[in-house]
Amino acid sequence: KFKMHFLSAVINLLLVAACVYAFYALTPGENPYGYLAASFCLVHGLLGLVRAFFEEDDECGRAFVFSSSILEVIPLPLANIEFYLISDLSNVALVHALSFIPLFYDVLGKMGDEWDSTTEALKDIALLANIASASYLGFNDGNPFYYAVAGLAFLARYGAILVEYLIEGAGAYVATLGSAGIVALMTYTLTN
Repeated sequence: KFKMHFLSAVINLLLVAACVYAFYALTPGENPYGYLAASFCLVHGLLGLVRAFFEEDDECGRAFVFSSSILEVIPLPLANIEFYLISDLSNVALVHALSFIPLFYDVLGKMGDEWDSTTEALKDIALLANIASASYLGFNDGNPFYYAVAGLAFLARYGAILVEYLIEGAGAYVATLGSAGIVALMTYTLTN
C-alpha cells in the first residue's frame, strides 16, 4: 500500500512539474488555451498529491472523480487549439472546443452518481477526432511533435484502460503520465 501511494505521489509530482514548466514557458496572453490546459492538469496533480499524502483513496473523492473526467477530455483539444492557431489553418482552431460538450454532460451525470455509456462513447469520439486532427496537422505542417501529442493522448485514454485491465489500480497512473506528457510536449512545441 505504501508503494502505491509513493508511486502516486511521484507521478502526480511529474504532472505538477509539467504544469510548472508550462506556466514558466507560456504566457496567458499568447497561449491562453495551453495555459488553461496546464491549469486543469495542475489542479488534478495537486488533488492526486493530497490523496497520496493522506494515503486514502477517498480523500478528495468527488473532486478527484470530476478532475479525472475533465483530464480525459481537456488537454488534447486545448493543445490542438494552440497548434491550429499557429498554423495556416487557424480559422478552424476553435472547432476543437466542441469536444467539451460531451464532458459537460459527463460531469452532470457524475454529479448525480450516474455512469452513462453514451457519454463515454461521445467522449471517445471527441478524443479520437482530436487525435485525428492533431495527426492531420502533424502531417500538414510536417511537425512530428503533433503526432507525439496525439499518441500521448491515445496512450492516456486507451493505454490506461489496457493497463487497468492487466494491473488493477494502475490505469490511473498511465492516464496521469499521459496528461503530464501532453502538457510538457505541448509547451515544448509551442515555445520552439
